[in-house]
Amino acid sequence: MPNYAPSLNAAQLQFTDSAGCKRWIESLPLTNLQSAQRLLAEQVVLIRQADIVPAELLRMLEALREPIHFVQGELAPKYTAKALPLDANEEILWMRVLGLWQNLTDAYLVCRDAHVQGDPALRNHGALIVLRCLRYTTNAMFEYYRIYRQVPARYWKALNELYVFAEQSDFARTVVADTFTRQDADSTCCAAYCQALLAELANPFALSARQMGFLARWVEKWSSQVSLHERPLPPSAIPALSVDLAGSAGPRFSEELAPVSTQRHLDLEQIGRTLRQNITLLKQGQTPLMLGLGEDARQPGCENLLMLFYIQWCRAGTGRGEQRNIVEEKAQVCMGVHAAHYFISGRSFRVPGAMLTRQEEHDMQLFGHISERTERSLASMESSAVESWELVNQSNSGFMCMMREPDAALRVGHNQLVAVRRGASKLFYLGLIQWLRIEETSDLHVGVRLFPGIARAVAARPANFHAPSGISGFERALLLPEMAVPATPATLILPTGWYQPGRFVELFGEQKQVAKLLNVIEKGSDFDRCTVTLV
Repeated sequence: MPNYAPSLNAAQLQFTDSAGCKRWIESLPLTNLQSAQRLLAEQVVLIRQADIVPAELLRMLEALREPIHFVQGELAPKYTAKALPLDANEEILWMRVLGLWQNLTDAYLVCRDAHVQGDPALRNHGALIVLRCLRYTTNAMFEYYRIYRQVPARYWKALNELYVFAEQSDFARTVVADTFTRQDADSTCCAAYCQALLAELANPFALSARQMGFLARWVEKWSSQVSLHERPLPPSAIPALSVDLAGSAGPRFSEELAPVSTQRHLDLEQIGRTLRQNITLLKQGQTPLMLGLGEDARQPGCENLLMLFYIQWCRAGTGRGEQRNIVEEKAQVCMGVHAAHYFISGRSFRVPGAMLTRQEEHDMQLFGHISERTERSLASMESSAVESWELVNQSNSGFMCMMREPDAALRVGHNQLVAVRRGASKLFYLGLIQWLRIEETSDLHVGVRLFPGIARAVAARPANFHAPSGISGFERALLLPEMAVPATPATLILPTGWYQPGRFVELFGEQKQVAKLLNVIEKGSDFDRCTVTLV
């Protein structure tokens, strides 16, 4: 379990009232993010532990929110959607960010407890306090999504209990004005709670860092369009989803939950209409900026992401896709273009026409071929790295779930190229890491979508005189054949940066070929997969 408490050995409380807090904030070294984050984390813990009047504590926390949001938001990209497992620095930073959200929530809970005990100064601020607790608990949960970790059950239990408290206090749907800073848009405890439900339903384990950024902003923008009901909703095209407020889990299909009084049914009709309207307007030529979807949103990615969320929220998501067959089988797995090229070709990469090394010449004279031992010695550690994983289930169309062995060392990234060899097969099949999820047990599950066909390893170089920027000479590539079932054109897997429509690439394998690049259909983290015409 992460250690949430910052080291307080030399830390001292720097203020005792909200005025002093605001003066201290002005002196924060915000240009040094990690230092500022550490100082903020220390003060949040110290003011929670100090004997401060709860109403004044609330004012301090409200003043601290802006710099905390800033530093946390700036630090999050340093570990979001990185290859797993995180390196030591990424892990430490993630724990610090997570800890600050948790400690901020705990500080607001001190104010909540004072409100429950009848503190007259907090009589009218119960909804604000609980909204903050809900939001910062949700922020802590989102940090788990950023590194593809399953949210621990204790967070769902705490979040559900907070929402129950809001309902019992009769302010779950009370619009909360930002009494102290008046910087946030008005919201409700119900909307804050629904942010967490939408984030979980979006299947963040299959999102890139950029997509997660949009998810965080859009669920805040649209969560007020989701409502919760005690009674089941009339049948509709949207599958019935519910959450049990007495439980320690997020939303589920209603049919999976026993009907109890603590069950709340999600009404997603309005957010569904909003998503459909935005998709339609984008198709008609309006820009994401015009629709308030963000200055950094671009087409067609914005439209595709909206459609993905619509499927997840309003069409049962990908959880009810095709049938998966349970499989218990070992498989060999390697990552990236270099390793896939090595294991598919069965030899280290050679520039066409290059002279043999002395060891290769020796093998040719002695054996008439280059030995496997020599091939391994010539291959880099990156190219020859392979691990044994466990295949958990698979579908007929090429989707499979795998569990990484506990002692595996390869770092696994979202949208990374992967090559898989099952059981006693001699063939490696190419695929894409489509989702990652570290369970509460620390097991890493990986969703792989295999590409149709058996790949050939080739050497590639630009055929035109003006090579792409930074590209010179030969590079590894993988050619997948045209397939009739499922109907798939011939595709070429190239290193990132090679693709440009209409570009010609020379391929050297068993024979020399020239490929004309047509369209990019996969843009992975370490490769581009393009449709090609061989000329």
